[in-house]
Amino acid sequence: MLKRSAVRSAAQAIAQERFDSILQPICKGKIRLGLAISGGVDSMALASLCSKVQGFNMPPVTALIVDHCLRHGSAAEAISVASNLKRLGIASEILKMEWPNHRDPVKLPNLETAARKLRFQLLGRACAKSQIDTLLLAHHGDDQAETILSRIYAGYLGTGLQGIQAISPIPECHGAHGVSESGITRRLDPSGTITKVWVESGGVTIHRPLLDFTKAELIATCHARQVSWHEDATNADKTLTARNAIRHLIGSGALPHALSTVRLRELAANKLSHRQSCNDTATAMFKACKVELNTRTSSVSFSIHPKIEDWLRDTTNPPLVAALLTRKFLSLSEDKHKLQLQNIQRAVQYIFPFLFDHELSANAGVNVGNIVLLKTLESDKASSSGERRVSWKYSVLPRPVQDPERYTQVLLAEQESDNDFSEPIWTRPKLFHDRWWIRLRYIPHNVPSKTSMVVRFLRPTDLPHMRLHDTGSLERRLKPHAPANARFALPAIVERSLVEQADESLSEIDTVWALPTIGWSRAGFSPWNSKTPGENVWQHTNTYKNIDFEVSDNHTVKSYTRPVDDNQELRFKEPLDSSSPGTKRREHQDISTPDTWRQTQRLKEAHSRAVPASKKKNVKPYETWKHKMRMPRFDQPPGNPAYKKGA
Repeated sequence: MLKRSAVRSAAQAIAQERFDSILQPICKGKIRLGLAISGGVDSMALASLCSKVQGFNMPPVTALIVDHCLRHGSAAEAISVASNLKRLGIASEILKMEWPNHRDPVKLPNLETAARKLRFQLLGRACAKSQIDTLLLAHHGDDQAETILSRIYAGYLGTGLQGIQAISPIPECHGAHGVSESGITRRLDPSGTITKVWVESGGVTIHRPLLDFTKAELIATCHARQVSWHEDATNADKTLTARNAIRHLIGSGALPHALSTVRLRELAANKLSHRQSCNDTATAMFKACKVELNTRTSSVSFSIHPKIEDWLRDTTNPPLVAALLTRKFLSLSEDKHKLQLQNIQRAVQYIFPFLFDHELSANAGVNVGNIVLLKTLESDKASSSGERRVSWKYSVLPRPVQDPERYTQVLLAEQESDNDFSEPIWTRPKLFHDRWWIRLRYIPHNVPSKTSMVVRFLRPTDLPHMRLHDTGSLERRLKPHAPANARFALPAIVERSLVEQADESLSEIDTVWALPTIGWSRAGFSPWNSKTPGENVWQHTNTYKNIDFEVSDNHTVKSYTRPVDDNQELRFKEPLDSSSPGTKRREHQDISTPDTWRQTQRLKEAHSRAVPASKKKNVKPYETWKHKMRMPRFDQPPGNPAYKKGA
């Protein structure tokens, strides 16, 4: 312990100019910056360095303090940390962690993992609410060494030893719109030469500007600047978590030089550099391949450039480059977080058999998660040198999932009673099947009670009822875009209603209103970019997930429609709390939707068209319009006593 203190005292405080040079590129173009503050020496050193930036104009900073509520006095400590930050001139917000279904979370066997997940979810929501897209964390070089040693202990090799990333999307927030790689739409084809295809981007990005510094340097910085910090007693208990035990082991000096902090950090840097080099090569190969993405069905077709085989053989690590390239193809359809390199080895062998001892059957295909990879013979001919050249075309297709109901997302919760509110509002976007972000625009007055709206997979039992009320457009959409079983991987927007039967019992009836990705919908439902935005009861938007893909000569895309007007950038932000002082925005109303004035004008115009001039006198605003916009009901079977025409 004395030796460790001596080492710390010998360290130099971090020079502000050096920190500024690291932070400046991070802050470029940023409107607001977030700091994740625990109150310990690491995060307080980060806060102090951010408060003294001199080399450039620093954007406004908000510190987010997480109270884990795991020990007595944590609330008072969070208030004390906020006071310390105030002295540095930094505004702060305290976030209290809630532990669902656990009276004593300290007894959880996976406490560290559970706390990490809840912490990032808290931070992500707070960032979205405050329009923060960049969050700084105070991980340092010693943390990097601890991470590498823990992964060595866990048996990781190769790319698993690249350690903590300096830049990464916020983790543990998958499916949170505006937080996890979403919130702003971008066009895949900015030139506008093809059908406009919109995908999600944005979200919260984490930066770690202290990875080049040691714990001792951070302590010296706080001492030099007279910055106070709090010591978490649980960090000193080496029996509490595996991380604490590893931290104690490194700090004790008992490890050989090969496992010292310096050598472990060097190992991480070397692995990261090698991984980045391989990824750059895979990206160049990806751009050389012919790829077609169909965002209607989340399917992909591609062919491998004939020179890639020789290209791969010339790389320093052909299996790794091939795996990274394979993941680029598959991630256009499947969620990239489910495509760990060790889980896609059969797909790599299927595409690049020359790297393996034996070749997989071309007829079998390969299942990876919720997709299937298939190949068909494109050409088989001899080259000028007499060498046989076989060319394959590969297809990536979503496949029907097991237990499809668990993928169902509620867009609009069940309405307990009729609502008289007549202005259109938006639901929050929901991520369906890790592929499409879908949301609804509706008028509460026109939603019957005991009704909810969900997005789920299309079912075989849906089709007869859909055809009953269709004029032929359904088959014209399904046959070319989603033949056979492929259609049952499509999202369907469904009304769920409780209907009283003849015996007075209640049954749940599902009515499919739209297949948003292929452009089919019933009367009264339309995409948001419809030319008559005020004339439908329901409107919807759907945008594709965030992908690493740009339209080019080799890369093309198919899609049904765009979600917004050409000149409108679609931004989704967290709705303000209706209880906030001075706030008139309602809960669930998205501030990115058209302003209320425009909505009101459209409703008035539609009302004017709907009501004959002879009957306009003494008609209350929107009354006739609301009646006209009542949701058509197709969910009642013929002969049902509860069914009334026009209900």
